[in-house]
Amino acid sequence: MKTQSIIINSILVLTMCFTSCKEDFSALIQKIETTQVQLHQYDSTLISQRNELSMILFTDTTRQSQKMNPSDTTFVNLVSHQNTLITRLEIISQKNKELINQLNEHSADPEKIFKEYTTHADELELMKPEINSTKESYEKLVKKVGEAFKNPGDITKTK
Repeated sequence: MKTQSIIINSILVLTMCFTSCKEDFSALIQKIETTQVQLHQYDSTLISQRNELSMILFTDTTRQSQKMNPSDTTFVNLVSHQNTLITRLEIISQKNKELINQLNEHSADPEKIFKEYTTHADELELMKPEINSTKESYEKLVKKVGEAFKNPGDITKTK
């Protein structure tokens, strides 16, 4: 009787351990997926802004292609910075997907995965000021372009 009691208790303890381990995995997976949503939001915003700027920059057929004025340089620099940020966000996103796969497959130590996830989250936090700065630069540039279209007399000269 005592042996059966020990076996039943052991089974219960093991079951609870496995269940709690899975809950820890699911909590970590949920944290990573929450970060993924944030990454995708930033990525989507930057991509749409970059696409709008590219349309403005590359659809202007009134000027010769060899001449670049300062506003073109501003456009190109902003698009280049957006491309860099988008690439960094996509790399972090891909690394997070790999972490989720490792957790689902139980192929890595959860503590190691958590440390790596924390590194990715820290990198994202460090990128936020850059992302916000890029968004502000985009908004200022769009505002200037909008004002230029409202007042075409200011930017064109008649002979």
